[in-house]
Amino acid sequence: MTHKFYYPHIIAGLLASTVSTAVFADNNASEILDLKKRLMALEKRDASSIPPPTNSKTRVYATLRPAITQSKQDESTTDVSDFLSHAGFYFEQDLGNGWTGIGHGEWSIDIANNGNFGKSRRAYVGVDSPYGRVAIGKQRPVQYLLIAEYVDIFNHANAPFAYDNFSPFFVDNLVTYKKQWQDISFLASAQFNGHDGNDNSDLVNVGLSYDRDDLHVAITYLTQDMPLNNSVNEVGNTASTVALSLANTFDNGFYAALAWQQRDVELFSGGDTTQDTIDVSFSYQLSKLNKIKVGFFDLDDDTVGVSNLSYQGFNLTLEHKMSDNFQVYGEVLRKTFDVAEDYTAFSVGFKYNFSMSWMAK
Repeated sequence: MTHKFYYPHIIAGLLASTVSTAVFADNNASEILDLKKRLMALEKRDASSIPPPTNSKTRVYATLRPAITQSKQDESTTDVSDFLSHAGFYFEQDLGNGWTGIGHGEWSIDIANNGNFGKSRRAYVGVDSPYGRVAIGKQRPVQYLLIAEYVDIFNHANAPFAYDNFSPFFVDNLVTYKKQWQDISFLASAQFNGHDGNDNSDLVNVGLSYDRDDLHVAITYLTQDMPLNNSVNEVGNTASTVALSLANTFDNGFYAALAWQQRDVELFSGGDTTQDTIDVSFSYQLSKLNKIKVGFFDLDDDTVGVSNLSYQGFNLTLEHKMSDNFQVYGEVLRKTFDVAEDYTAFSVGFKYNFSMSWMAK
């Protein structure tokens, strides 16, 4: 039996199979390419819906400032004192487009009284933007930031020693605003506490400063309504204060600062009184580890009688740095009163500073 091979038929079959395979492969490649395009489109759409990663900065800090103080006014006493020990945290959150969220909390640590912790010094949240910085909560007022801060270089809790009597350090229920144009800064703050609050007073404080290199010049205006005795619903005296400050660090490291205030008080009982405060501070680095600080102050009160608070005095402080965050210091404080007995205090203390910062995404 013989077999006949029909080559034309075989060749035709092979050609048909090849063409069919090619067509299938081409269709399959087209489908794969189309699938890839759709996946890329989905990934692009999902990526556009996810906000970009933001950065946050956090700092935790504390300063402990115990001292042993011997003081004399009428009688002599020796006691452990605390010169404003405190701890707190500060954070910033990048919100994008030049906006930054801000939060700050700070509380005192009273080493002189059982080491009690918890009295608030600062507690606020704010936002910084190209249009300025706004914050709400317990904060430093303009009066301190532009006037007192530059003469407040001593360890003592009552510094600046003249400013301390008539002007605020921290104010709760406060709304603040700050805007800076190169070397010029405008600051404003207002207190809104309704009928309650720790201060029981309403306050408006504005200021303008010029800061260039190591030079600082500022002027502020402060008006404050004070409660009538212990009543939170009635206004007693009203005080208006104009203040100036000047500070500079010279090439040799010598620092000098001046703060002046004039406070006019409209008395609830009728009439008015005027009080002037002057604080002058100097500091100089004697060596790499030793610094001297000197302050002179004068409080002029025209109140008549035993209520007059007028005094003058000085503070001399020597600091020895044992490490970047630990120092020992000694100081003498002297106040000479026009009416009351003179006051003298000698203190020796430690200052330990702790700070830790980190950034997260």
